Amino acid sequence: MRLYGNDIDDTTTVLESDLGWIVGWKKPEFIGADVLRAQKAGGVSRKLVGFEMQERAIGRHGYEAYVDGQKAGIVTSGTQTPYLKKAIGMAYLPSNRAEVGTEFDIDIRGRRAKAAVVPMPFYKRAR
Repeated sequence: MRLYGNDIDDTTTVLESDLGWIVGWKKPEFIGADVLRAQKAGGVSRKLVGFEMQERAIGRHGYEAYVDGQKAGIVTSGTQTPYLKKAIGMAYLPSNRAEVGTEFDIDIRGRRAKAAVVPMPFYKRAR
């Protein structure tokens, strides 16, 4: 689930946040149609991904994400899940580094900790 103001806001699009399935693409016009259709055709530069910490650490909202040592994104949410017994969260990463299994670092109070992109389940309506 994406929380408005935390994981999505007025600076993100439904395609960046992997919510393109909620758009009525067959409608001739809707607010933001031109921008969204251009993004759908050309791709997005960043994407919201699910992640799992590979080390004992928790990536929290606002922590910076690094790919190959360079700042590349931001964590939008993260927590320790008692059921799975691991730390998970969501972050925006460059689209070319958003594939499941991609490793990246999260700066946690001055220390970089390893994380990996994992599948993010979401609801899709039957069409």
